[in-house]
Amino acid sequence: KVFLSGYPLIKTSSTKYNLHILKMWLENNEPFIVVGPEGAGKSLLITYATSQLRSCQITTLNCTSQTSSTNIIQKLLQSCTMNNTSRGKCLRPRDCQKLIVYLKDMNLPKPDKYNTIQLIAFLQNIVAYEGFYDENLEFVYLERIQIIASMNPSSAVGRYEITTRFTGNVRMLFLDYPNNEDMNLIYNQYLKAILSSENLGK
Repeated sequence: KVFLSGYPLIKTSSTKYNLHILKMWLENNEPFIVVGPEGAGKSLLITYATSQLRSCQITTLNCTSQTSSTNIIQKLLQSCTMNNTSRGKCLRPRDCQKLIVYLKDMNLPKPDKYNTIQLIAFLQNIVAYEGFYDENLEFVYLERIQIIASMNPSSAVGRYEITTRFTGNVRMLFLDYPNNEDMNLIYNQYLKAILSSENLGK
């Protein structure tokens, strides 16, 4: 049992399985999305999985209906240094070996009149070509930078469908609410912690 920001991550069998998958994707620097309903533990799972990495920094972008590529670029420039290499401009993490950019609620931004989500189109470019074009139309490569995200299903209120051109190039992990067996374990762990703290207070 691990406590993060006051909330415990109870390692049920399904949680262990999901952590094992995320660990492999994180170690292989594969972009991925964790999908699940509100309160399923997406952020908690990601926070714990990334906390196990060494010399790694995570920067979080809480998406809104207005989030665009500009917000991601700002995050990158805050945490990275621009380098000139043999193949051109390159962004590398400033104070660590690896930078993870975590987009929370990535399917909140609204599509434009052409039914395109500008944020997703930008991410598609990063995933496919490992970089992006800056305002001077110069290509900027990304090194040791991993893109990960979480979102509610597109059927949820206020969420929008993500193009398959993007999801076809990233890993996806689907979470659901705990089953009865997992809930029993979770409640038992909570009750033990509560009773122990009460006994210590006497």
